[in-house]
Amino acid sequence: METPAFAFIASNLRGRLLVLARQLLSRDEAEDAVQDALVRLWHAWAQLPSAADAERLGVRLTKNACIDRLRSSHTRHSVPLPAEEAVAIHSVCNAEDELQERELRNALQAAANCLPRRERELWQLHAEDGMSVSEIAATTGIGPRSVSVMLSSARARIRKQLKKGGYFA
Repeated sequence: METPAFAFIASNLRGRLLVLARQLLSRDEAEDAVQDALVRLWHAWAQLPSAADAERLGVRLTKNACIDRLRSSHTRHSVPLPAEEAVAIHSVCNAEDELQERELRNALQAAANCLPRRERELWQLHAEDGMSVSEIAATTGIGPRSVSVMLSSARARIRKQLKKGGYFA
């Protein structure tokens, strides 16, 4: 596959990856995680047999980048991601990857459902609808600072639930 094809697929895939990453991370962290995943995808690009494989690998790399960032946030220092990553193309096509993605999505939804009503509403506006803190504040009438605090609390509760489920170390 050629470079223009990568640019086209990456631009189409970026939005989906951002939605996935923003379910676990803050906006800035999510954008960084997606960027890291796209760089890794670029390094593996020549070995990928099809666009569908690129999409599956992009999702996998984004989830891994999010997990790396969540783990590094607990130690309060940044661990640089490797410039290149060995990619086993055969594992990308594996049905197990799709099952794990579905399980993670279901666990995330279950964790979000355990949030207090107001936090859950704000979480959905932010993570699912892609609204910024200022947009949420304008829509709900809640101050931007309060929205930020409630979203932060929601993220912490969701992380805690996902840890209990064994999704994070």
